[in-house]
Amino acid sequence: MANESNNNQSELKAFFVQHGTKIAVAFVILFAIIAGIVQYKEARKVAAAEQSELIGMGLTYLYAGEKDSALVEFENKIASGKLEGLALAKASLLAANIKYEKRDYDGAALLFQNSLDNAGSVALVRSAAMHGLAAVKMEKGDFSAAANFLEKYIAEFGKRTGDKEDRYQKDEPADEVPMVADAMWKLTLVYQQLGASDKAKATAERLLHIYGDNRAFADKARKFLAAL
Repeated sequence: MANESNNNQSELKAFFVQHGTKIAVAFVILFAIIAGIVQYKEARKVAAAEQSELIGMGLTYLYAGEKDSALVEFENKIASGKLEGLALAKASLLAANIKYEKRDYDGAALLFQNSLDNAGSVALVRSAAMHGLAAVKMEKGDFSAAANFLEKYIAEFGKRTGDKEDRYQKDEPADEVPMVADAMWKLTLVYQQLGASDKAKATAERLLHIYGDNRAFADKARKFLAAL
């Protein structure tokens, strides 16, 4: 037993003599990677805070009801090239909403698209930009393009199924964003404008089936179907 133990120790010593440097280097690399990840996360936090600060004045104007000043501030920050990522998407979205209210639909469309391009996977910003683009297309009478945006919107963000048993058991998935019923209603109207009566009817029926608990849109869908 003593010889066996000595042999094991000798083998272990030989292993470390042969591979010790490699093991030490591996640990150094591992610690460097961990330190790099920590530093990266901290840098991201600082960068995010700086980006939020850049749009802060625009938000202040907006909350104060000074939309013209807010629009100037957002557009200046966007044009400066200092905004990026989610902050750029938010500033573009807010500026687009103001332009939309002013009926500057071409300007709003450019900003909504810029917001969508920079929103990444953030559902609330992506969905708002997509909804805005659909609204612009509707205002400009481009119903085919509006239908395209609304179809994509519903496919990406609509998770509810309308299954009553699942809803009762609280197993029905929830929508990622709160405006899916509105998008479905708009799509119904767009299909009607395009002369696609079958699609309009099917969408209204789907709206009633899935969002029958939303009184406002359920009533609109019922009235639409009753008028066919």
